Amino acid sequence: MRALLLKYGPTFERILQLPIRWDRERFTYWLLQDYPFVEALFRFQAGLLREAPQAHRLALLEALRATVEELDWLLAQGADPSAPVHPVRQAYIELLSELESRPYPSRTVLHYTMQRVFLDAWVVHAKSEETLEVAQHWTAPEFQAVLYDLEVLAEGAMGEVEASLLGPDLERILEMEYRSWCLLLSEEAGA
Repeated sequence: MRALLLKYGPTFERILQLPIRWDRERFTYWLLQDYPFVEALFRFQAGLLREAPQAHRLALLEALRATVEELDWLLAQGADPSAPVHPVRQAYIELLSELESRPYPSRTVLHYTMQRVFLDAWVVHAKSEETLEVAQHWTAPEFQAVLYDLEVLAEGAMGEVEASLLGPDLERILEMEYRSWCLLLSEEAGA
């Protein structure tokens, strides 16, 4: 699994090299714009669970539980489910919807990749006072355990996935992650 992700290292490096400027208003906007994406992620995960073999169900149930808790947490932070969705987030939501047509093993790998890339980028970028509470939330041991289980599922699924067919979807996920992180650079993000 790691070898496949390393192949896309330059794209991932673009995310890590972004000159994030932590501004409370911009960060709050970015955080609250996560709500519609996480709602779409919940639907994506529910689709995975519907097709999951018995051995995968508990791990996916834990991922779904974590996503429901994330939605509740975002609402507690002030997220408004009826707020307009930024075009970047909307594009990522549309990508998630498109990926639902992929075979289960491919979606398993893509699901883990989304989670891993986000968390790795978060650990690199979130080192400011504004992000302390959120950093503790997203790096909690419970979330790390879910991520570990998703990695195990993804590694098992890799034997059933042709890497050359997976590549374009991985690139698109990395591009959407890049564009999502760029919202922290944009002046319009605070609008």
